Amino acid sequence: MNQRARTLGIAWAISDLVLLVAAYFGAYELRYRMGWLPDVLAWDRYLLLPLLAIPTWLLFGLAAGLYRGERRKLAREAGALLRVAVGTGLVLAAAAFLLKQQHQSRPLVVLYMGFAWLQAVALRGLVRLVAAPDARRKVRTIVVGGGEQLEEVCHALAGQTDVELLGVIALPGQPVPRGVRCLGPIEDAERILRSEVVDEVVFVIAGTHLSEVEHAFVVAEDLGLATRLSLGFLPARKSRIEYEEVGGTPFLRFTTAPTHPISLALKRAFDIVVSAAALIICAPLFLVIAIAIKLDSPGPVFFGQVRSGLNGRRFTMWKFRSMVVDAEKKLEELRDRNEMSGPVFKMRDDPRVTRVGRFLRRTSLDELPQFWNVLIGQMSIVGPRPPLPSEVDRYERWHRRRLSVKPGLTCIWQVSGRNDVDFEDWMKLDLAYIDQWSLWLDFKIFLRTIPAVLFGRGAR
Repeated sequence: MNQRARTLGIAWAISDLVLLVAAYFGAYELRYRMGWLPDVLAWDRYLLLPLLAIPTWLLFGLAAGLYRGERRKLAREAGALLRVAVGTGLVLAAAAFLLKQQHQSRPLVVLYMGFAWLQAVALRGLVRLVAAPDARRKVRTIVVGGGEQLEEVCHALAGQTDVELLGVIALPGQPVPRGVRCLGPIEDAERILRSEVVDEVVFVIAGTHLSEVEHAFVVAEDLGLATRLSLGFLPARKSRIEYEEVGGTPFLRFTTAPTHPISLALKRAFDIVVSAAALIICAPLFLVIAIAIKLDSPGPVFFGQVRSGLNGRRFTMWKFRSMVVDAEKKLEELRDRNEMSGPVFKMRDDPRVTRVGRFLRRTSLDELPQFWNVLIGQMSIVGPRPPLPSEVDRYERWHRRRLSVKPGLTCIWQVSGRNDVDFEDWMKLDLAYIDQWSLWLDFKIFLRTIPAVLFGRGAR
């Protein structure tokens, strides 16, 4: 996502949140001050609605792609907004029921979401109406450069409905794609850019020709023309590219990990809420498990193990102890019985596992203390499982990319069979999660984890 799209997405998110507040007061006035009920109730009694609606609407909106800054048809946008409004309304109704908020009015919820949807659609329609003349105007574009990428870029630009490709200013000895007008050599760039009505200049060059187009780039900037630079000469294959400035020096930032600040902030908020709630709710269960472990075998209740986290940061991951105390010392004796390929050790009938430990592992109850790691920010609810440093040392280069995001309690591997999945497929699943990451994907994995844990699928 480029900076313009990100800024536009944030603007839409802020406008929707402002409209949610306005819609609440409008719905309240219509419901309770228009004679529908004889008694007038205080609006602050219903503050649960906007307080819950705002983060819920934003979460559903992110999942629906409303805040990516993409140009979409109004009908498609209105449909996405309707799904967000319905989803938010269902959450509000469910919250009122679970919290026993009997005074919460179902008609008020319907009116609230109806108002919010109408206002959001109306604002988007108004923006499109105001911006219609600019939207219909085609961007007159000239391409400067040569090389293997030139034909591909020209073809892509010609296929865009909002672009009018005027032609190519070619580098010496570089052919111009068939069907594209040659405007002249690079030496005449200033004359050409002055004589043509141009909105944007696209530079398509190999790394060895950067110096040849420097003058043309400066001319385009001096003339006030927008410029774009094709980065086809760079080896990046999976990275997202972002522009930033450090001390006035421009940089292009390449990253394969998610970077959207709002989405990551919501992910962290979800981690804090879920982990805190889990630690509080499960406190009695912690006590029962601790007693069972103590009665079953000598040793501590908890087992702390150093793991590799975000970009290789080491931290202590906590579990309920499920093995005998000297389990790690006995590991070398069992290496030849490893049932998992790669650097990971997995064994179906591991003799080091205690009786209580076998039950804890089968039900995944041994993982519960890791909610503490999530709460303090070392892990996330959803993310690749944290490996041992010794395993990371044996990773192939492409395996290490799974460390580019914070490790988690559950990921695609956990809901796809866990130990029944081969190591190479496990790594590919983790990388697919990173490449396709979204809040909605996290939510789906979280929901799929529940039956996977209940039925112990792939657990050992």
